[in-house]
Amino acid sequence: TVMEGDLFLKASSVTFSLVGEQEDIYLGVIPRELASWESDDPSVVSVENGVLTATGVGTTTVRASYADRSVSCTVGCLAETEEALLQLDTDILCAPKRLPPEVDLEEPCTYFDNSAIVGDSITFIMFQWESKSNYLGDMLFLARGGTSLNGIVHRFSNIYYKGTEANLEDAIQQSGVERVYFLLGSNDIGDPSQRLLYFENWDISPDVEIIMISNLPQYDDLDRPERTQPHIRTYNELMVEYNAQLRQYAEEHGCGYLDLSYYIQDHFGRMAKIYHQDNYHLNEAGCLSWMKVLRYYAKYELEGGTLS
Repeated sequence: TVMEGDLFLKASSVTFSLVGEQEDIYLGVIPRELASWESDDPSVVSVENGVLTATGVGTTTVRASYADRSVSCTVGCLAETEEALLQLDTDILCAPKRLPPEVDLEEPCTYFDNSAIVGDSITFIMFQWESKSNYLGDMLFLARGGTSLNGIVHRFSNIYYKGTEANLEDAIQQSGVERVYFLLGSNDIGDPSQRLLYFENWDISPDVEIIMISNLPQYDDLDRPERTQPHIRTYNELMVEYNAQLRQYAEEHGCGYLDLSYYIQDHFGRMAKIYHQDNYHLNEAGCLSWMKVLRYYAKYELEGGTLS
């Protein structure tokens, strides 16, 4: 019996920094053990049941197939040692480690017509680009620059709904949406006092489906920062820690989790250079990548996949 459903990979391209790195790129929907996996060059990257392992420097293609369905990912590795990696051209090291799966953004989309996305200025900038394209259909944007989760919870800064300032829970209730995406936390993580309250401030409503979106790394214009900074806890190091906790929180509270930072990072864990507008915000290319991620995971869920 041939199962229904497609094969979904997390990325269309993955570039490992160093030999020995591993990554699971399989999402589903067909059980991974039923798919056939192969690498065109196992001496560069090997694959077993969707788990990639960098074995040498170079580029190759990995494929998964099942029945009449097939999907591929371009994969590669930059260097064998840390020393060799840091000698590479800056543009290579500042490029995204992963590219989202290809999506036809011009194809009409109704998946988000009953959804809202809540966020700060990062989300508001995407709203400005999306309003020119309508790539996300009728998704409702509830965004306000400078806001934080702490500010929303304690009424320091509300959001705007239909041109009027409103409490977030009131706006969600009045809108009638059934699914809400949250990208909140950059202003909390960046503030030591708000950082401590970040997880205390979450209070999930059982009336709507919740999808937590990971916080994004920040960009910096240092050509060759150290890959580890043992004496300084940078924002990006804190982001990794808080995203791990956010994923766990989502799992414990029955929420979905969408790892957007996975697609935005360069080889130093920063926002990739081609995506940055400034140190904090995405430019048009970054917002388009974000929209591709949302559209791809929508297709994945429509075919039976889950973000929980």
